[in-house]
Amino acid sequence: MLNVSETTKYQVSPLNRLKILLFERLDPYLGKINKIATFLSFENMIIYFYFLLFIFGRSFTGVELFKFRLGELMIAGGMVMFFYHVFIRPDRINSLLGKKTIWIFRLVLIHFFIMNLFEGNLDNFLNTQVYRSSSYIWTLGFIFILPFLSKTQIFDRNIFLSLMFLILPLSYIFTCVYYPGFIENFFVNFSDKFRYLKGSDLFLIYSIYCIFFFERIKNNNVMYLFTFLMSGLLLPLIIFSSRGASIGTFIILIYTIYTNRKAFLRNKILFIISSLLFVSTLTLSSIYLDWTKIDFEEINTEMALESLEMTLVSKRYPEYDKPFLFLENSRLNSGDGNLNWRLQIWQDVFYDLTEKQSIFFGYGYDNTIPAMERIDRAGLDGTNIHVHNYFVNILARGGLYHLFLFILFYIFLLKRIINLKLSNNSLVFILAVLFVSFFDSSMESVRFPFLFYSILSSKIKEK
Repeated sequence: MLNVSETTKYQVSPLNRLKILLFERLDPYLGKINKIATFLSFENMIIYFYFLLFIFGRSFTGVELFKFRLGELMIAGGMVMFFYHVFIRPDRINSLLGKKTIWIFRLVLIHFFIMNLFEGNLDNFLNTQVYRSSSYIWTLGFIFILPFLSKTQIFDRNIFLSLMFLILPLSYIFTCVYYPGFIENFFVNFSDKFRYLKGSDLFLIYSIYCIFFFERIKNNNVMYLFTFLMSGLLLPLIIFSSRGASIGTFIILIYTIYTNRKAFLRNKILFIISSLLFVSTLTLSSIYLDWTKIDFEEINTEMALESLEMTLVSKRYPEYDKPFLFLENSRLNSGDGNLNWRLQIWQDVFYDLTEKQSIFFGYGYDNTIPAMERIDRAGLDGTNIHVHNYFVNILARGGLYHLFLFILFYIFLLKRIINLKLSNNSLVFILAVLFVSFFDSSMESVRFPFLFYSILSSKIKEK
């Protein structure tokens, strides 16, 4: 009698035959579904979020979700991460940033709570203005988001590297060539503000590419040529957009050229071709930007108001036929009208804090900084509250006490990077970002510190 094994019986059973038949019919479709599922994986969704943040900046963070702006939800997320790691998982702060950083964060929080209890009792903690004014504290929580999600390697994924090839040219096209009407209409309808990328945004995009992805050109001729091409296009745009951002960009560019000089010269013919490509695109981009004229009838009202506002500022603080920096009436002045506008704000903050005996602990968080209440500083719509200097903003809100703690934080951060023997790329990146933020309100936004802190922390975590 022939013995049939249990496996053979199972294989020839009618039920299993049906399963095999169904599998054969569905297998082509299951493969396609699996590819879609991979494309929509959690890691890739994070990368798409970064892509949208890079390309659309302020407009994207202004999109409303659940009756809150995306930027507000991001700040709330940063706040949760900050509290969670300070009080529940300080060991993670220790492993990422060092033990001394834990005490800095705790002292910052103690000051925040005492100031708000002293000024407005418990009511201050229900005031949204308080959290808006103290955003420079909560954005520190962005350092912990990717380590918390265990997704610090997403920037090494091929899909992110592929998107970087799109981010650089799209940032140029959308800023000064053509902005698609349907995208603009989307942000006009669903965001609280439509705005093109600022000079600081362009600086950050270019810097992240140079510092963390530039080294890949060493063995890749396509990326080599792409880097020269995009550098020639973007540099004039950044210079036209912001002088402060342009200096930060040159810091990054000079460092990158110096550290990668051997890679540049590995093929002399390729270097000559790339140099000619760089000079050509640099010249054409400069000519294009110089010839481009803004048609006030075709741009939105807010941009027209901002342009008009800057015209008024330039009239109030015109460019003098005087030295770039000079002392007059015991105040520091500048022959550059734009810089002089900033210098007067910063000095007004310092003198007013001193006069009110608030220099050590600041104004607090429930009101606008007094120096920004003037009509030529608050903007025509009255919404500008930023002093255009990261460190002066910290001084105004938290006084010398907070300023000292934040300077210590960055010193410990730089020492941490040195001790971990990370490349000097991260050090130069931090210094360039802080330099740009010295002349801009970039760190008081949401997108800029999110990209800065999260990408930097991913590099530290890798080590």
